Amino acid sequence: MALRSLGLRRPRTAVTAVLLAVLSMLLAAPAAHATSATLVHCEGSFTVTYDPPLTNTPRLTDVTFHNDLDSCLTGGVTSGDASGEFSAIRSCTTLDLPPHPATTTFSWNTGASSTIAFSLSTVDRLVNGTTVVTSYGTVSQGFDQGAQAIHTAVQPQLNPIACASSGVAQLTGPDVLQLI
Repeated sequence: MALRSLGLRRPRTAVTAVLLAVLSMLLAAPAAHATSATLVHCEGSFTVTYDPPLTNTPRLTDVTFHNDLDSCLTGGVTSGDASGEFSAIRSCTTLDLPPHPATTTFSWNTGASSTIAFSLSTVDRLVNGTTVVTSYGTVSQGFDQGAQAIHTAVQPQLNPIACASSGVAQLTGPDVLQLI
């Protein structure tokens, strides 16, 4: 789907539109979630660093991530963040799922934290080249323990010239975390 066919001129606007479309599908999908109150809804950005950088050749890569949720609309928190790292076979040419099970701890501005055990993820490459990674889990410890978690991150289209040469060392994009 071309940016012009969306009526959008800037890539950031297109990514935001894609993220909003994905979120509206998530919120409308399961009937059980449709009746649940949202405990926490946070938006922000993520950064993923690859060492060595991603190329067209799959290889063992150290992946470091940081989520910066700087706008929490509900839930008694106003911001939060999480970081982590893992090693996996990665490349520009594959749609890779995050490793599971995976545990990530989000630290909130209030001093509280939520440890989320993610057990399932989906990865979709959209027509415009962006990749949407949606992970599902449960808050296993801390703030809102027992709540269901949905984390959605939109990765920008990879630069094919960089993938064929020196590689892609870092990606940054929007993300959303919901606890319901």
